[in-house]
Order: sequence, then C-alpha cells, then structure tokens
Amino acid sequence: MRDIKTGFIGGGTIIDLGTDSDVQLFFDCISYYVLSKYPEKDWLVLTDRFYRRYLKLEELDIAESLMKLVEEEFKQLDQEAIDWDPILSGKVKSDLDRTKSTLFDTFNEYFRAFYRCMEFAIYEHKHENLYRPIMVAITTIPDVVVYKQISLSVFDNLGADEKPIWWTGKIPK
Repeated sequence: MRDIKTGFIGGGTIIDLGTDSDVQLFFDCISYYVLSKYPEKDWLVLTDRFYRRYLKLEELDIAESLMKLVEEEFKQLDQEAIDWDPILSGKVKSDLDRTKSTLFDTFNEYFRAFYRCMEFAIYEHKHENLYRPIMVAITTIPDVVVYKQISLSVFDNLGADEKPIWWTGKIPK
C-alpha cells in the first residue's frame, strides 16, 4: 500500500503536510478551539471553502485574517489539547511531532504552507493573469497531478454531507 500524503496546493505550489488524519486534526482543532470563541466570524471560508472545496481569489483576504486568528489562538493552547492516544496506539497514522509545546508549534508548517500557497497564487494572478486556487489536496505524486485536473465545479457541487475529496481519496473521473 502506498503512503498517500495530504497538504495544500495553490498558485502552482504543492506542499505535503502529512497524513489525511493529520490534516483532519488541524481542522478539527480549529473547529473545536476557535469557532465558538468567535461566532461572529465567517468561519465557512476555512471550514467549508478551504477544507472541502477551494478558496476563490476574492476569499483570500478573509481566509488570511481568519488563519492569523487561528495562529494566535493555537499559540495559547499547549500540545496536550490534542488527544494523542489514537496516534500513540497506532490506530491513526500521523506525521505530527508530539514533542512541540503548543498547537501553533505542532501545526506551524500548516500555517507556513497556507501563506506560501497564497503568496504564489496572488503572484500568478498579478503577473500572469492566472489564478490557481488554494485548496487542501492529495499531494502524493502522481495523484496530485490528477487531483489538480479535477474541475472546480466538482468541488462546487459537493453536497452538504459529503466529505472532502482529499479525505475520501476517491478522485472523480
């Protein structure tokens, strides 16, 4: 069985972050620790648009401000905020470093990857009049090549109860 990786893509950039469970845990931590603290914010930009679909160019500013808020909140939470038992028992495969002191430190590369993809997407848009959206994706080669060819309408048409394509591992034809 191949070792499938998940990460962020955007603007021609592909960044592996870890297992699908790791990426899911990142979004679970956002949902559990940050959303209820700031209910007035438009979290669907991160929890639906980015998590399940893709970020449109006009959503980048709000996505960036929300991600910065997540960073600040994660700096306040020690790594024990994560239930490491499923990972330690081997039930869940993980590439996360559990020796980090805060959630921010644990997921620091996720924040860097997000901003890097955003930077490249904006650069391409400004200089080449091309926008390749930022999204969570299967980043293992050759799967990422096929993943990047999925029509954006497939993501747009995901039903409310459907899991993200990267989570299911089933790339539509």
